[in-house]
Order: sequence, then structure tokens, then C-alpha cells
Amino acid sequence: MGRNKKQRTKTSDLGQNRPDSAQSHEKQKQPRRFGCIPLWGWALIFVVPLVLSEYMFYVAGKRFSMILFPLAWIGFWATMMQRSGWQILQKRNDK
Repeated sequence: MGRNKKQRTKTSDLGQNRPDSAQSHEKQKQPRRFGCIPLWGWALIFVVPLVLSEYMFYVAGKRFSMILFPLAWIGFWATMMQRSGWQILQKRNDK
């Protein structure tokens, strides 16, 4: 039979010896993950799939899906924005 393996903790030894101010300073230096996408780009990412799916449901005759999908789409984006701290809508510093 197989041996039981010990589970390792996922904490790294690098951050344990540093003071809190050094860790917070490193987090501030990290660039925004999607900072290069302008606000109008985010609006297109939100609106284009919504419009295309509404058209698709209209052509297929799925009236219930035409109502349900926008609710789910808006809920999905609201959840993603809430989890990220609404960073997309925050002012961007171009330095």
C-alpha cells in the first residue's frame, strides 16, 4: 500500500522575517494587472457580449433567456468588481 504523505503549508519563508511595512511597500510597487485597459475598453468588454447574446437569444426565440442572461451577466460583473475592490473605476495615475 502507499505511504501517507505529509501536507506542506503554503506559507513562504521569505515574508516571515520582513517587517509589515516592507511587505506593504512591495505590494504597492506591483503594477496593476489589467491597468493598460482604458475605461472605455472595460465598457466594451461588458457591453459587446451582452448585446451579442441578446441578439442570439432573440433570433433563437428564447425570450426567457433574454431576461435571465442580463441579470446573470450584471451579477457576475458586480461580483468580480466587488472582489477586486472596484479597481477598474478608481482613478488611474499615469506617472
